[in-house]
Amino acid sequence: MVEKRTLIFASIAILIWAVLASNIAVYFYFQNMTYKEQNIESQQSQTKIAADYNESIVKYNTLLSEYSKLYGNYSFPLNINFTSLTKELGKLIVNLRGNYSILTKQKDLNETYQTLWDNYLKLSEEGNITREKFGELLNEYYELFNLLALRELNEILSETVTLTVNICIEYKNGTLEWHNKTEVPAGSTLFQLTCKIANITYTYYPTIKPGHILVNCINGENSTNNWYWLWYYRSENKKHELKDQWDAMLGC
Repeated sequence: MVEKRTLIFASIAILIWAVLASNIAVYFYFQNMTYKEQNIESQQSQTKIAADYNESIVKYNTLLSEYSKLYGNYSFPLNINFTSLTKELGKLIVNLRGNYSILTKQKDLNETYQTLWDNYLKLSEEGNITREKFGELLNEYYELFNLLALRELNEILSETVTLTVNICIEYKNGTLEWHNKTEVPAGSTLFQLTCKIANITYTYYPTIKPGHILVNCINGENSTNNWYWLWYYRSENKKHELKDQWDAMLGC
């Protein structure tokens, strides 16, 4: 009887061990499959980023070559008619919208482009275009061209890289409003971040560089003659600053 009970207990123990071993095997199998799927997705993502990056660089180099040719004619004018060069510049401006879809996604870029286009139309109406005026428009084009290329590369990077940001809004009555651990895509501007965490109104100024943006109001707090919105980084010796995170403050 004792031997029979011992045999039963031994059989149960073996059965339990077999079930546990099977469960562990199944667990590691699914873990391995999940890892493989994640690895495949990661490789596909890296491949896409590399392809998008190469496409962006090729596009940039092509447009840069066209700009360089026009800049060469501007820098060394030999019987050059700047009216005809302005028409060539107009083609480059049109090409920007055709090549950079990011213009339709980021309002500040679109407004900068529209200002450039309006300036081109205004200059085109003049009968005799001077070298100085053409040079100003050419420089305006080049600045936007480089900004578009940079923003596009940032957008490509943002598909896989996310930043954690701590941002504080300080109102003129002393109230501090923190938005900690706010996640934003890599390459985001402070203006884009502010639009994400607050209701803002702003004015676009073509002469203000690099962003052309002046914030007028954040969450109902308006700028006045004596008060206006500005931004700054927190210094490194602030005790509440978090490592590997970016802290910024908006103050009025």
